[in-house]
Amino acid sequence: MGRPYKIKRHKRIYRRSAGNIILRVLIIVAAVAALFGIGWMLYTPVSDWISQRQNPDTAVIGESSAQSDGLDVDETTSDQSGVSEETETEDQQQAVLSQAQTAYLPIETIADEQKFAQALELAKEQGYDSILFDLKSSDGTVNYPISYNPSTDALVTGTTTVDLNAVVQQIRDAGLVPMASIYTFRDHRYPSANNAAATQYMDSDFLWVDNDPEKGGKAWLNPFSQQAQDYIRKIVDDACAAGFEQIVLQGVQFPEGYSLDMIDYGEHASDDKHAFLQQYLQEMTTYAEGKGVELTALFPATSVLGGETKMYFGDVSTIIGDSAVLDLRLEVFGNGIQTDLLSIPDPSADLYNTVKTASAAVNQQLSGKELTVMVDGSGLSEDEVASLIQGALESGIERCIVFEPSLAQ
Repeated sequence: MGRPYKIKRHKRIYRRSAGNIILRVLIIVAAVAALFGIGWMLYTPVSDWISQRQNPDTAVIGESSAQSDGLDVDETTSDQSGVSEETETEDQQQAVLSQAQTAYLPIETIADEQKFAQALELAKEQGYDSILFDLKSSDGTVNYPISYNPSTDALVTGTTTVDLNAVVQQIRDAGLVPMASIYTFRDHRYPSANNAAATQYMDSDFLWVDNDPEKGGKAWLNPFSQQAQDYIRKIVDDACAAGFEQIVLQGVQFPEGYSLDMIDYGEHASDDKHAFLQQYLQEMTTYAEGKGVELTALFPATSVLGGETKMYFGDVSTIIGDSAVLDLRLEVFGNGIQTDLLSIPDPSADLYNTVKTASAAVNQQLSGKELTVMVDGSGLSEDEVASLIQGALESGIERCIVFEPSLAQ
């Protein structure tokens, strides 16, 4: 019998090495990860395709739109932020300009052809939309060739006059709105031209004056006088006929000054003077409206904020109709004002805050009325005027008159 063969068994061929196992695991994990990544990449376009199929009008905007233009997403965001900030700044500037709507010019500028043409051009450039000037000034001077009464016309007409029709047309040609300012009962000229329209001392034919004549005392119109009222209405008629679109009445008040108790109002002595002013303003507003012209009146801002109201004989806010102009010039506040509604100890210290504080106070006190404020422009730069207008804007006032702004190159 031959030698038997011994078969050697290698058990390793029946088991996998640890390295092979790890390798296979890594391969499987990698395959799963690859499949997962492909699925993730396909999810968004597939989802968008399904969405578009279901909602064909909906646009899909993603980061790829920014990248397709060769822009990095961060750069796009940065550019948009810059545009937004720039737009916001332009909007703020436009808001300021839109508030600086009316330039209140002196009659000397209106009467000088060259200065007036330049003023209109600059007013337009600086964002004003209207021009205001006095047809009858604070002393009663009429600034155009009035034709009312041959015996009095020359006495009330000033040395510097303008052709109202020509001026209105010039303002319109510049793309601006013509506005007229008319002082009413604050008038120191017509009383001397027509004593019957003036205030007088009791039991006499002497004109009452607001101070010692040696100290510049002046006569005033008598608000109760029909002749005084007719004279004012004549000037309103002339403004309407010339084409002024808005009229601002000033001096709608009873006289102020010394010895008020010595004025003789005759049969109207016991009349309610406050109610009279209210009725007068309502009648004049309605009268102008009938001619297609908007009319309002100007009052010192302090008169509605607890300040001096003797010349109105009561609460000014009840005299004001649906609209009013409030005077916020420094001269109105004097050395300061301290009332329950407003405290400004030094108005000249910070003009911006003075206008802003006073605007907010009158806007609250006269809530619901269409308000305009008048601010100083004389001697101020364009930027300084813009800051005053901004103060009014921030307080909710939507219209501003700038008194004698600098409109010269």
